[in-house]
Amino acid sequence: MKVMVKTEAISAFLIAIGLLLIIHHTIFRQRPFDLADMLHHEFFEAIFFTAGITLLIMAWSNKRRGRQN
Repeated sequence: MKVMVKTEAISAFLIAIGLLLIIHHTIFRQRPFDLADMLHHEFFEAIFFTAGITLLIMAWSNKRRGRQN
């Protein structure tokens, strides 16, 4: 059970970093996404969001599967 809590915490942390990057980019560039800056902020935003959401789905799936067994 503690592994699920850790996985959910890590996924929330990764998603929060992605959101903070969008906020940072919006404050300093006055737009949430910039095609000219695709390999800098947007790349890391996508990586953090994808990793966080994937871990969160995995944790929920494992938790649901554990209840059925």
